[in-house]
Amino acid sequence: MPQALQNRRPVKTFSDMLYHHSRALSHVSVAYASKEDEIESLLNDLHQVLKTGKKLVFAGCGKSLKIIYKTVAMLTSLGMDAAYLHPSEALHGDMGAIRRGDAIIVCSSSGETQELVSFMKYTSSVLQPSLRVLVSSRASSTLQALADRTLLIPQPAEFQESYLQDGLQSPTVSTTLMLAVLDCLCLALSELHYEGDLERRRRFFQQMHPGGGIGKSRVALVAAAQQPEDEIVIAPRVPVVDLQDAVTEPEFLRCVVEFDCCRIAGVDYNSNFLQQRYRLWKQQAKQYPSAYDEWGLRILLDPRLSPYPNRF
Repeated sequence: MPQALQNRRPVKTFSDMLYHHSRALSHVSVAYASKEDEIESLLNDLHQVLKTGKKLVFAGCGKSLKIIYKTVAMLTSLGMDAAYLHPSEALHGDMGAIRRGDAIIVCSSSGETQELVSFMKYTSSVLQPSLRVLVSSRASSTLQALADRTLLIPQPAEFQESYLQDGLQSPTVSTTLMLAVLDCLCLALSELHYEGDLERRRRFFQQMHPGGGIGKSRVALVAAAQQPEDEIVIAPRVPVVDLQDAVTEPEFLRCVVEFDCCRIAGVDYNSNFLQQRYRLWKQQAKQYPSAYDEWGLRILLDPRLSPYPNRF
């Protein structure tokens, strides 16, 4: 075994990074729970753009561009008009795809991507978009100053790649967060687009997706619809239980074993995630009894409860 690997286990890095991704997603979920009005306002503004017959134009570079490929594909598969642009190509003619009144949504984790800065400055002065939105993990940046609205994806220092990956800045957690947030934005926007008629949304998506596994599932649904009503099996809902701050440790353990999800302060947490947090708390309580001697839900969700407590 190489000397550099003697004190490391790559498989532990694999499991640790999955754990950190889940922590980061839970952090974002909690952060957005207090900003529902802002998210609702943004959704309504984007919906108004689509209602007027205009489209959502996404722009990004590097990994962000690859993420918006998926975002645009999801929007169009749900019947909403969207397009993507690389800012450099846009400044060399592709900007002709943008029409006056379209909304421009630029995605940049840092908010400082120079190609996007040039793109935003030019489109703002020449094409007169109806709305300019920045999707970023930084609250203050050059792009933020050029945007009308910012969809902030919080990524504190403890979730930064350079911190989690021994100085390696390769985007991992930031791309996971951006992809997840944009997926959720698409789904929420589609509810407005279909005026809450989720069955109509489902039918449209199925009609536009005849290939692959989804296409096969459509055939299965048609076959199921032709069965007698008493033969159709409906999948059970995922059980969720509400946990209060004052829940006892034995009751908490019973719930995370019996239920798939636990709702804490209005936020749903996967029970597997809560079991991992509990295991980590027990480990730290043995090593640092003065710091982790009291049971409580809040300490399980506290970001300072880390596999590397000496980093804080």
